[in-house]
This record gives sequence, structure tokens and C-alpha cells, in this order.
Amino acid sequence: MDDSKISKLSFLGAAFTLFVISLGAWVRLTDAGLGCPDWPGCYGLLTTPDTVDELAKAKENYPDANIDIGKAWREMLHRYVAGLLGLYVFFVTYISVKYSEKNYTLPVLISILIIVQAIMGMLTVTMLVKPTVVTTHLFFGMLTATLLFINGLKYADISISQNKIPTYVFAGIIVTWSLLVLQILLGGWTSTNYASLACTDFPKCLGQWYPKEMIFDGAFNLLNLPDINYEGGFLAYGSKVAVHYVHRVTALVLTIFFILTIYAIFKLKDHLFLKRVIGVSIVFFILQVVLGISNVVYSLPLNIAVWHTMNAAILMALISGALYYSLISFTKAK
Repeated sequence: MDDSKISKLSFLGAAFTLFVISLGAWVRLTDAGLGCPDWPGCYGLLTTPDTVDELAKAKENYPDANIDIGKAWREMLHRYVAGLLGLYVFFVTYISVKYSEKNYTLPVLISILIIVQAIMGMLTVTMLVKPTVVTTHLFFGMLTATLLFINGLKYADISISQNKIPTYVFAGIIVTWSLLVLQILLGGWTSTNYASLACTDFPKCLGQWYPKEMIFDGAFNLLNLPDINYEGGFLAYGSKVAVHYVHRVTALVLTIFFILTIYAIFKLKDHLFLKRVIGVSIVFFILQVVLGISNVVYSLPLNIAVWHTMNAAILMALISGALYYSLISFTKAK
């Protein structure tokens, strides 16, 4: 098996991961994250309790659980598909190690990450959808898609310009990537704290440019959270407004830096691959802005909210691809 096939399988794995991320968003946004109160099974079963006897036993063993078969099936579907993704990632790692002479650190790292993801999935349930855990789980899912995409680029032997990328362009890409990662984490924090509709108007928030209702105290408390059920949210309304508002402001800052970076890249006379990646990124960036605004204006429709999550993962992969190219160019080109 040659490197080009490993590249294609890696790209396919990235697409598969996007599908799993979308399923996870669907589960989270329909409040099905605790559709099964145990892990890896569901009420002690490999599927869901469907018969009269299974339901009776589930109620006996989990008396405090509100058994919803629809939510249970959504949760188990996500788990099984995620399990298939894990097997696929192990396969990609195996063929990368066995059939290629290239350094296999990255594919091995992806396999380790997929194991960590399984643990985060377990903790999401056992720690009752604690926002810190769920946000980390979401980000690691996007990181998995990103690293599979990078692995595809690595084995595709992309064309690197002989001219070294300018330092200011490289710095711009690093800043843009860093802001994007921060924005994704803030988006996860906004969603897992049920703050997506804390502001229901746009571009203002609660009719103000700087809402007086904001309470920053406790809004970004990542550690030492109480051991409670977080389904439905626990933050005070003012804290939710603060979380939502910071997510918006960071989006604005990211947009400004992204535009400046685009301008710098397209002024270059070469680096065609970088220009192509950024060109595609522009499309998905505009789409992400439209989806984010639509979430607010149309009160978080399920299809748009899921699309918003998946699109963020695509953006992270693309900008990371630009960063990967830039890193090689900056360190190896003349």
C-alpha cells in the first residue's frame, strides 16, 4: 500500500469524524447526553431497554432516571458509531506503521487521542454532562478530525514552495489558528452551559452593546464545579449572558485577524497550496458567521446548531492545514 492510499484513507477518516461530531452535537442539543445513565451499556444492556421486562428492570436499577427510549437510542447510536470510528483510526495507524517509511508519530498519536476520547465519553455520562468535560470531549473530537486531515496532507506529499513563507504571514496564521481554537472552546462552553440563547437579538445583546445584565463571576469557572446534574444548565442568567457575549466578541476579533491574514497571504507571489486552503477556508468562515447569527435570530434550530458545530470542525481542520504548510515552509524552505 503506497502513501497516496494512506492519505486518502486519512481524509476519509476525517470525514467520518465530522459525521461522529455531528451525531454528538445532535445528541447534546436534544438533551440526550444522559439518555443512558451508565457506560458503556445502557441501563445494563448492550442496546436499550425495549421490552416490558427490560423497562421494569431498568426502573428498578435506576430509580432516579427518567427513562426516555428515544434519547437512549440517540445516545447509543452515537456510541456505536464512535466505536466504529475508533476501529477505523486504529486501522489507519496500523497501515501507516506497516506500509510507509515515513515517521508514524502522528498516526500513533491519533490512536492515543481516540482512546482518550472514549474515556471522555465515559466521563461525560458518569460526571453528568459537566460543562468542562463535555467541552473537552467536543474539542478532542474536532482535534481528531484535524489530525486525520493533517495526516492526509502528510502522506499526500503536498507541494511546498521553495521560497520561505514570510515571518509576518506565519505569525498571522498562528494568531488566527490560536483565536479559532479559543473561539471553538468558547462555543463549546456556551453550548454546554445552555447560554446560546442568553442574547436573542443581533448585533446587540439584550438591546445593548454592553449588556448591564452580565455577571462574570462564576461564568468561566472551569474547575471545582459541584457534583450535580448539569443537564439544562446551572449558571445564573447573568453569567450565561457573559459567556454568550464573550463568544461574540471573540468571533469579532477572530474575523479581524483572519481578514488581515488573508490579505497578507494573497499578496504572496507563490505558495499556491496555502492560497487554495485559505480560499476554501474563507467560504466556510463566512458560512460559520451566517450560521452563528442564524442560531440567535431563529432561536437555535436543531439543524442549524448541528451544522454550526460541524462547520467549526471543518474550519479548524482547514486552518490547521494552513498552519501545517506554513510550519514546513518556515522551517525548511530557503
